[in-house]
Amino acid sequence: MAIKKDVDMEIVDNMNGEKRANEKLNMQTADLSDKMSIPQINKYISAYQSGDPVKDLIPPGLTKSELIQLQKLADKRS
Repeated sequence: MAIKKDVDMEIVDNMNGEKRANEKLNMQTADLSDKMSIPQINKYISAYQSGDPVKDLIPPGLTKSELIQLQKLADKRS
């Protein structure tokens, strides 16, 4: 029995998984920048990393998923 090899098949590995994760994180930052300015995001990250209260830095209207994205962004930059 002969095995037929598909020549058009692309070989895929997961060596660029970190790159894709970083690109996805940058996309999430872009989503957040619709509701927060970059200086506001940076101020939040600085306060979060230093343990200062961040409640006053979060604008009203952020969804739970956006808050999680903001926290993940702060964790990633630490």
